[in-house]
Amino acid sequence: MKTTNREKFNALPQRQKKFAKTKTALLNALLDELETKELSFIMIKDLTYKAEVSEPTFFNYFDSKQDMLVYFIQMWSIQMQHLASKVQAQSNSFVKAIKTIFIESAKDISAHPQIMLEIIAFHAGKTNTKAHQITVAEKWLFFEEIEGVEKIEGMGLESILPSLIAQAKANGELKNEVDEELLFLILSSLFFGTSLLVLKHDAKQLPALFEAELNLIFEKVVK
Repeated sequence: MKTTNREKFNALPQRQKKFAKTKTALLNALLDELETKELSFIMIKDLTYKAEVSEPTFFNYFDSKQDMLVYFIQMWSIQMQHLASKVQAQSNSFVKAIKTIFIESAKDISAHPQIMLEIIAFHAGKTNTKAHQITVAEKWLFFEEIEGVEKIEGMGLESILPSLIAQAKANGELKNEVDEELLFLILSSLFFGTSLLVLKHDAKQLPALFEAELNLIFEKVVK
């Protein structure tokens, strides 16, 4: 019988568990607050109150509220890399894996639009932030159902798409003349640009629009 992520987490030293619990609790508090507020109106004291820690403790985990967005993006990318690997293994198609990442992300974005709007605003700014070193404890706690999650690194969309595009080309799914960097830029523009435009009007349209635009793009580049 396989050991679950929760069982592995519970077997860790108390200090590692406490760190992971506090950090993920603060992230969950932020995501909860973003359901009804813009990031600029969320106070750090609101997050620490929900996470049941002191305000000074916040800065042991994050430099700022914007830094929390970096952490969320990294956690999201872990989930998407797992999903991409699962789809590719089942279908032997890296193109399908790319499409699935977009469609599943669109479903989440349409349900929680403010998170994506804050991420777009963050990317548009010039805030200097560094990536988080995500511990195994955090991964086991946050992703209880993902087997082997401790091996997945989360570094954002730019850490997922280029590799999938290259593998799709090597797998014979894309035309030989396809410019991989250009395709990455086109897909990234779709991800952020379409989200920005649609979320201001009707977020529920996003999954269908992503699918339609992806079909148009890959119609030109697949063999």
